[in-house]
Amino acid sequence: MAERKRKDICILYAAGPGDVVKTFQAWDSGVDDPHQVAVTYSGQFFQVCRELGVRGVAVSFNPRADILKNDQFVVENRPKGAMASGISYHRQQLAYAKGLIQIAAKEGADVLVAAESTGHLFSLGWYAPPQLALIPTIHCTLWPKFKPLDTKQRILNFFNRSLFTRRALGILCISEDIRRQLQLIGGSRLRPVHRFRPCYRRETFESVPMPVHDSDTFHILFAGRLETNKGIFDLIEICTRLKAAIKNKVIWDIAGDGSQEGKLRQMVADRGIGHIFRVHGYCHRPKMLELIRHSHAFIVPTRSDFEEGFNKVVAESILNNRPVLTSAVCPAIDDVRPAVVEARPDNVDDYRLGVERLVEDSVFYQDKLSACQRVQQQFYDQENSWRAKMKLAVEGIL
Repeated sequence: MAERKRKDICILYAAGPGDVVKTFQAWDSGVDDPHQVAVTYSGQFFQVCRELGVRGVAVSFNPRADILKNDQFVVENRPKGAMASGISYHRQQLAYAKGLIQIAAKEGADVLVAAESTGHLFSLGWYAPPQLALIPTIHCTLWPKFKPLDTKQRILNFFNRSLFTRRALGILCISEDIRRQLQLIGGSRLRPVHRFRPCYRRETFESVPMPVHDSDTFHILFAGRLETNKGIFDLIEICTRLKAAIKNKVIWDIAGDGSQEGKLRQMVADRGIGHIFRVHGYCHRPKMLELIRHSHAFIVPTRSDFEEGFNKVVAESILNNRPVLTSAVCPAIDDVRPAVVEARPDNVDDYRLGVERLVEDSVFYQDKLSACQRVQQQFYDQENSWRAKMKLAVEGIL
């Protein structure tokens, strides 16, 4: 069997938009990708291939075209091109999926592990030959869970049903929300679902001190993309309402970039809150660590029209021993609820009240702080990792 693994078995991993070539170079040097806080999925994939003694092919749609090959691995950034819209978008998705199947044929792959962001998942079943085992790995909800199904989504669910109930060897998913949606699509015929969690190293967080809740200011950190559906304009409203209630005690640090950064900065200037609402833009790791050290809590106000699959920032706030304000739009809340201050989705006043309670009720804050430490272990446990669940899903092939 060992000889067969080395010579005959090949797994192709169709990743998302990350730079898999740079991640491979870091992994091959014995270190994690320095640009990521969590252990990358592509790094875990390379480790699975090494542990199993199989050949590995990893393909991402990162815009930086690049390819690297050695005796065991082929690693490629294969861009999709400019983002299309309308009918052109669906053609682009189908064409990319077809290209993945062509790579699988060229490399003699036995298994294709495909992230949902690589293209329409159902089309993999159309293009793949019967002998190619398919394992979808799903990191976003298939539709916004607080929105009713529209016609487009019903059509996609219809097409995906065959993949999820017949064609897939198994399915990987990052949250219970995704599992529930898969169950709605597949029912009793759903293929085995293996739920994983983001995986982290303890040493990543060892240098971050515990927050001290006895100063004149209370720092709240937002870390993420500056987009409307991430709730950034809700943050402006929360800040404005709090300013009237508890003056300037709360300081907001906004770390990240995105298409709405310019508009956000303008709104901050227009409302005259720049002294308490600080937009830092994209932050490299040293700056990010500085913001985390000064923070008392994180906030993740993702809006209900976004297909949030987990939201790692929720987990990372807990691992940094910071309570988090968020809503059930973020499925991660199911795993860390004792350390969460929960708001109703899209409800600015709920978030405002949550901030006020954290600021003014020190006993409540300490309870949430203690809860952070109680729920951390699941993100360090290798048995919960994508790597462990992916190995489990391919056992039938091996």
